[in-house]
Amino acid sequence: MKQALLSQGYASNVQSTSDRASSTNMQQIQGEPLQATGFTAGYNAPAVIDLNHQNMPIFPDSIHMFIDGAFTYWYAGEDGLDLATSGALASQTLYYEQNAKTLTQSSSYKPGFKVALGVVGDHEWSAKAEYTWYRGTNHTSSTLSGTALTAGVSTSTASSGTSVWAVDDWFLQGTAGGQALSGSTVSSSWHLAMDIGDVVFSRPFYTGRSVTVSPFAGLRTAWIRQTMTVNLTESPTLFNGAISAQPIQSRNSSNSWAVGAIMGCESQWLLPMGLRFEGGASASLLYTQYTSIKHSEDAASTTFNPAPYTISMSNYNTVRPMAELGLGMGWGKYLGNGNYHLDFSADYSFMMFWSQNMFRKLIDHNLSGTGSTPADLYLHGLTVTARFDF
Repeated sequence: MKQALLSQGYASNVQSTSDRASSTNMQQIQGEPLQATGFTAGYNAPAVIDLNHQNMPIFPDSIHMFIDGAFTYWYAGEDGLDLATSGALASQTLYYEQNAKTLTQSSSYKPGFKVALGVVGDHEWSAKAEYTWYRGTNHTSSTLSGTALTAGVSTSTASSGTSVWAVDDWFLQGTAGGQALSGSTVSSSWHLAMDIGDVVFSRPFYTGRSVTVSPFAGLRTAWIRQTMTVNLTESPTLFNGAISAQPIQSRNSSNSWAVGAIMGCESQWLLPMGLRFEGGASASLLYTQYTSIKHSEDAASTTFNPAPYTISMSNYNTVRPMAELGLGMGWGKYLGNGNYHLDFSADYSFMMFWSQNMFRKLIDHNLSGTGSTPADLYLHGLTVTARFDF
């Protein structure tokens, strides 16, 4: 009865539904533009992809399955990953340069994927379980050499010195004079691993003849692991006694799991020939446990800093928000007399994961006695998706 009432309100889209001409139980093709008629428009009519299945006894007419897979090419970055500041070393004293530079951990686009399995029931509701995989490693290295001008020096001190990188926030060690460690070469490696699982329920519906909206809600889980390694080749003349230049290393890691609610909405502007513009936004609030946060570093060859140093934190419980926003285009078509539907889309997505840089917070707390606000993790990039309803 429901489908018969819909067919009275809206005529079939003849041009875009030739593959379903023989369907008798679905005259309004859901997921395609509504047609103008003399009846009052019911813009809350279901807009989910709906298959025929009259001649397919495996599935009831009102239920079908779908699978989709996506290739992702995302750029991942994180605040709080500045490595060092350029300075001038003269007579074992470290000065700021007149034109100082800051070295920051590099980031780049990395490939990943999504896979999903879903079910559409009663011509209206749909449920989907989706898994997202991302891995990325970025390396940075820089060497300073030559003469650097110093700032704020008096006539009794040198006005220039050896150009060095000063690292004062990745090592707990200091010098005899309390100044930062410095070196000719700084290198780093940052690794990010993310696994995200979502189970969401939605009901797409029309808000205009060519506009559909699909609010959704469900459960999100996330596992985020990070490691950050910083290597410093020390300056031989930095300490009171000369030492041989050697790399020392700062090793940092953070492991967390999270679970909570996700809510959002997707929208489509349906165009001729199966094309569409699409966009979506979602937000989630997750109970998060950082099971392990660690920092360790090698010893410098000095008598006043008998390292190695190790600090750690475990089972840190908190709540973390996440947000996503995307915009793109897609194309879809019914096949096999309406028994199947094939769909492709390409979107550019933005993702924000607040307060994820916990090893930076751990180091700051031990250096200054007060913990900084954890810095944010963010991703953006291309997502290309193929979906098949059967």
